[in-house]
Amino acid sequence: MSDEDNESESVSVHTESQAGEENELPVIQLCRLVEELSYGNSALKIETEMFEKYYSKLEPREHRPSRISEIKISAAEYVQLRGRRRSKSRTGMDRLIGLTVDQKLELIQKELEDMKDEIRHMRANAERDLQHHEAIIEEADIRWTEVQREVQEFEKDILKTISKKKGSILATEKVMKYIEDMNRRRGNMKDNYV
Repeated sequence: MSDEDNESESVSVHTESQAGEENELPVIQLCRLVEELSYGNSALKIETEMFEKYYSKLEPREHRPSRISEIKISAAEYVQLRGRRRSKSRTGMDRLIGLTVDQKLELIQKELEDMKDEIRHMRANAERDLQHHEAIIEEADIRWTEVQREVQEFEKDILKTISKKKGSILATEKVMKYIEDMNRRRGNMKDNYV
């Protein structure tokens, strides 16, 4: 029996030394572990958000309990909650039942379909907005062409006449007539659009 006792002591000493070594991992390994855990946590966070989004679509707002992420508690309250012991009979009921792979797949497929519908809707809205803006640009181009043509007519009819006959009453009358014609054209254009 003494051999067995020596063996068990050597095993326990060996496991204690391993435990001590595990506690003293090199910094590089610790950084790697932290990075892996961070990546895993972010994946779980994304998955949880997707499930919460799906769940919120299924249940009406007034019956929906508040999300855990929305509950704000102080650090002292958190410590109190964590420090309380639960009875063994209660812990079994409080355990959350996880979703199966098939259920997760179904949720993801529904979420994918919803996203595709949203993208189609956004694409249709973007196409409609694009057509609207193209129509505005086309209208502005037509208006710009009209303005340039009017400027050329004004320069040809009025400015050349005024520069030839400085101080002439005819030049003033011509400018007044031009302004009256322009006002009439605008009035006719407004009547045509209305």
